[in-house]
Amino acid sequence: MSEPTSLIHFLEGKIPEINLIRDVSKHLKRGHRWIFADCFDQKERHYEGLSILKSRNEILGFGIVQPDTQLRFRVLCLAEEPFVRNNNLFYTMNLWSELQWKKAIEIRKYFSNELTNSFRLINGEGDGMPGLIIDIYDDTAVIKHDHEAVEKFWNHQGIAARLIQDFPNLRTVYYKRRNDDEVKGIEIYGRLKEEVIFKENGSLFATNIRDAAKTGFFLDQRDNRKLIGQLSHSKSVLNLFSYTAGFSVFAAKGGAREITSVDIAKAATLAAGRNFEVNGLKTKHEAIAQDAFLFIDERIKDKSKWDLVITDPPSFAPNQKSVETAVEAYVKIFS
Repeated sequence: MSEPTSLIHFLEGKIPEINLIRDVSKHLKRGHRWIFADCFDQKERHYEGLSILKSRNEILGFGIVQPDTQLRFRVLCLAEEPFVRNNNLFYTMNLWSELQWKKAIEIRKYFSNELTNSFRLINGEGDGMPGLIIDIYDDTAVIKHDHEAVEKFWNHQGIAARLIQDFPNLRTVYYKRRNDDEVKGIEIYGRLKEEVIFKENGSLFATNIRDAAKTGFFLDQRDNRKLIGQLSHSKSVLNLFSYTAGFSVFAAKGGAREITSVDIAKAATLAAGRNFEVNGLKTKHEAIAQDAFLFIDERIKDKSKWDLVITDPPSFAPNQKSVETAVEAYVKIFS
């Protein structure tokens, strides 16, 4: 069992090893923390979860193996770190996780303010904590992973306890499962509200975290949404792939004359209307549930025009095989 506030699960039994067949020492020294499948012997069995990285019988570091992906190994820490004890791997990884956590919290513990109370607290590899994403929405924290191997390493109960300790205003900690899981998520602490309302640069947004994309909102577009508000005064605005209309809300607050939001999902267009409602916006706004490509084809025929067009499409290339069709799609939507 894990300690109550340990960020990682207790490591039981013998930790498997994974052996390199290529020299990646320069790669690691430059700070790269991903090692791909072709660097390992494919005939060797690769065990999912924490493993010891070795090259020519020398321990290079420790990390997470994802045996079913091209991204085969995610480095957590290198063996040369001064706190590493090869004879006590739980001590090593526990101390490593504590150091990474404290650095991230120190940077962001005062991010919440009167204008914005939503932000990314832990950014996976960006904070040296591969696969761990934590977003804050007012008094709700959402934990999410991108692979089941990562889930086996991080201890959600311990993470929740630390979140409550470091952010006493939190009322809910929710673990959001990956899209392919039957169970959408787990309430680790408190009860998740059907609608969570949070602030971003003075604007309000409502989200159903359980059903929404990602952790509940695309927080990484915050600065771009603010920019749209500055560019929209007296303009007609078209927002393609609008999702819940975050860009449209800022366009309206920036004084746009009229706004059209287009998304293929009916639920997204309903959420768009809700976001206009919670902000008390009276700007002329039409939310259309339609494929953006079909919408554009129709509007080309009737020669519709807008002063400002926002296009934030999803990824059309989840893998190498999709690249050619993705390029065609991007060319079509941007031309």
